[in-house]
Amino acid sequence: MSVAEINKDSLVKDLKAIGVKKGDLLHLKISMRSVGKLNGGANELLDAILESVGDDGTIVSDAFVNVYPLPLSDEKKKIIADDHTRSYAGAFANAMINHPRMERSKHPIQKFAAIGRLAKELCERHVPGSGGYDLLDEMAMMDAKNLTIGPDVVGVGTTHVAIDQLGFKRKEMNTGALYRNMDGEVKLAKMNWNGGCGRGFPKFYPLYREKGGMLAEGKIGDAESVLTSMKRTLAIEKEKLKEDPRFFFCDDPACYSCRISWDHSSKNYLAFGWAWLRKNAGSLSFSRFKNLYLVLMKRA
Repeated sequence: MSVAEINKDSLVKDLKAIGVKKGDLLHLKISMRSVGKLNGGANELLDAILESVGDDGTIVSDAFVNVYPLPLSDEKKKIIADDHTRSYAGAFANAMINHPRMERSKHPIQKFAAIGRLAKELCERHVPGSGGYDLLDEMAMMDAKNLTIGPDVVGVGTTHVAIDQLGFKRKEMNTGALYRNMDGEVKLAKMNWNGGCGRGFPKFYPLYREKGGMLAEGKIGDAESVLTSMKRTLAIEKEKLKEDPRFFFCDDPACYSCRISWDHSSKNYLAFGWAWLRKNAGSLSFSRFKNLYLVLMKRA
């Protein structure tokens, strides 16, 4: 398919071919640049997906907002998140946020945007006291599907859920953001979920294929895409991580998140420091070298 041929009608055909059906509950992870040129941009893809799931369907996208070091600077105190705050999650997430039927989850930071029959009830249950990924856990229990569009998109929506459910702990990040609650009050929310590096998440793909988590693979526009069962991928991830808790770690020896930050990281500080220096030698500044020094000095 040439770039010029991608339009709403062709996208609807692609979505049907990969297995998206009327009434689906669908979690979306999308790289618009991978889809190809669309005259209507992200809105055209959004319209195609909404047509594909129909009035009885529901679509959900990550629509998270930024956090900042605590205590907040005077500049960051001016940033107050609400239901219409833009997300760093990309053009498609922001197209959903701007849609007139959009519902936004009430978690102050790990916000999701949803449209469709179940959108309101899903979002209203994801509140300030919820875990960052609890909405995805609920979707998995409801046998939702995940559609990942684009080869550079990380994960299928359930790996962070598996990590949280297995109780893995990571060094807490002292970050947060202000938000406006449902009563109109401005509150401070602190990051209280694991997060972390997702570059190792694609290592699960062969297991998804082998164990029935992968429902279909194909193209949406020009983008390599996968459709997965959230219930099955979550079960596969939990089974594998019980056997090998480091399986989701990436292969970069200079990755602080994977090599150092988790309770079950190797914490080989000398190996990490040497790998980090080799990787960043060409772009070292005093502040970056100081940060590395502080990490290594805290190893005890």
